[in-house]
Amino acid sequence: MTDTTPELPGPPWPWPGCDPTPDPITAWVQYEDGSLGSITVTGGQLPELARPGRLITQAEFETLNAAMSAAHTSRLQDMAEEETARQTREYQDLRKAGIPEETARRLSGYTGSATA
Repeated sequence: MTDTTPELPGPPWPWPGCDPTPDPITAWVQYEDGSLGSITVTGGQLPELARPGRLITQAEFETLNAAMSAAHTSRLQDMAEEETARQTREYQDLRKAGIPEETARRLSGYTGSATA
């Protein structure tokens, strides 16, 4: 049997008015709970948000992100200072109660000077 299908030219690529590989678009988002995110899409349109929030500029995203990072770092420092103060206080209380130094250190987590 012989093939009788006529030879057709392939489609013009890209189709007129159609870009087969649109440039990606990045959108920056601040969600209702204050969290930040970015979404990259390739459809040529801004994305729809899956949860309540608003689209923001990249500059606003970077400013908010820097502020959040600074607040987080500050909070971690505060927590570390509070933990050190707690350990010192518990170590001193244990030593005043007559607990041996090694045991007081182990129980309190204190690692500072023995004269605290």
